[in-house]
Amino acid sequence: MNETPEKRRPNSAIFISTRVRLARNLAGRKFVNSLSFEELSDVLDFCEGALSSVRKLYNGRFFRMGEIPESEREMLVEDRLASRELAENCRARGLYVSEDRSCAVMVNEEDHLRIQAFAPGLNLSGALRSANSVDDGFEKTVKYAFSPVFGYLTACPTNAGTGLRASVMMHLPALALSDLMDKVVRGLGQLGICVRGASGEGSDSYGSFFQISNQQTLGLSESDIVKKISKFVRKVAEFEVNAREKFSAETPLVLEDKFARARALLASCRLIDTAEAVSALSHLRLMADMSSSPRADAVIKAVDEAAAASMPRSLSARFGLAGADSGKRDELRAAMLNEFAKNMPEL
Repeated sequence: MNETPEKRRPNSAIFISTRVRLARNLAGRKFVNSLSFEELSDVLDFCEGALSSVRKLYNGRFFRMGEIPESEREMLVEDRLASRELAENCRARGLYVSEDRSCAVMVNEEDHLRIQAFAPGLNLSGALRSANSVDDGFEKTVKYAFSPVFGYLTACPTNAGTGLRASVMMHLPALALSDLMDKVVRGLGQLGICVRGASGEGSDSYGSFFQISNQQTLGLSESDIVKKISKFVRKVAEFEVNAREKFSAETPLVLEDKFARARALLASCRLIDTAEAVSALSHLRLMADMSSSPRADAVIKAVDEAAAASMPRSLSARFGLAGADSGKRDELRAAMLNEFAKNMPEL
């Protein structure tokens, strides 16, 4: 007897991923922006040895950013393991990545240490536990710069206190299509919540992917920050669902047209840049996420994989194109997405 597949819950893929970052500095040393190259190198050597003994990071890999090719540094940025600043100012900078890539520690970025933990979906508490596990393990061998009054001391005063930045990546296409995103950004800003593009500060938000994070760390506990971010991202998700439902009720052809055009573009394009590709894939993801079809999650997974593969460095690595110009990448991206559109699961 054949069982009817269970319908999925629509709008369940708005939350993409969670990241928690802890900013830490070593006691008795100047901040990164005041260190000479020799002093930076000394911090790098010290942290490499200390981090290798942290249980959470066993079997991980340490990258000396100045000693790896630019293409590999760019890949680490695309994978959101390293910041743009770390990749560009790479001399005497390092990155320690756990074997499962759920944790990464930047060395000599803005602070001596930027401990990061990642989790799929909305899981701030889980990411915080992972970050604290690395933090506690490292603190067994070092002494942090800490003030009983100001908490953990950081190069930028806005990070002092807990040193915690909690962020959630969200897919908010209906708010963007409704021209409501600017209003949401302004409202969150007044409440001490920051909205950035997918790759963090200064990055573009093409594809309607946004990072939402706290601005304040001083005077709040880690628990307070996590609760605050969780509360507001859930409210933003509610706004996104309302915008989707309004489209469906009032102008369903708008969404159907976006979906049809996106699929046609991906199926027939001969040249396509990153922004246009991610924007088209975003429309497909939206339609899949609004569906109750049991195949919707498979479509979303395929779309997310195609978006990741469309990034410049991922594309170059896939086709062995070290130093390829953007025109060649656009051509290869188009061919890859033609194949994706042809084989994409039906809803």
